Amino acid sequence: MMNVKDSLLNAAFELFLKYGIKSVSMDDISRKLGISKKTIYGCIANKESLISDIVENHLESDEQEILKIQGRSSDAIEEMVNISQHILTFLCDMTPSLVFDLKKYHPELWNKIEKQHFKFIENTIHNNLVRGQKEGLYRTNFDAKIVSKLYVAKSNCIVDADNFPVATFDRVTLFKQLVSYHIHGIVSSEGFQLFQQKHKTFFNL
Repeated sequence: MMNVKDSLLNAAFELFLKYGIKSVSMDDISRKLGISKKTIYGCIANKESLISDIVENHLESDEQEILKIQGRSSDAIEEMVNISQHILTFLCDMTPSLVFDLKKYHPELWNKIEKQHFKFIENTIHNNLVRGQKEGLYRTNFDAKIVSKLYVAKSNCIVDADNFPVATFDRVTLFKQLVSYHIHGIVSSEGFQLFQQKHKTFFNL
């Protein structure tokens, strides 16, 4: 059973995902939970502390889920598809203004995401590339370290509104295109056949 703080973190996270951080007030969170702000401030010091706790919790749970996906995937391609679908689920629930708000109003938290989580993603992609090469599903004539860094750099690029304005480009479509570009650039002929057999409707691409 969740305690008050867990309920607070979950409720606030849902609101932030839907509306962004800047536009959600402590009153909004209080109304969603049906508790007083006094009760909320008994759990956290202020909104900044709340946001920090939410980011910390999300990073930890997201990384744990990706590790689970790695463990239950039968091959490197299935792993990459499953991780991508996990990320897509999150993107479908997230308003683009969430990233904007973090970058503009909470740069220290965004910096933490870049240093901690993006490094985790880079290592995850690197391990997937090495696995795929060993399994014969990915080509061996590329440098896994370089490609994993390129993947993270391109991921950062598509969430940057200066590069891809929200009014023009849908984040889910952008990510689908990124993953399709990535997979088709690394698979061997055997890997491509497996991809077509098992994942031919992958993101409808």
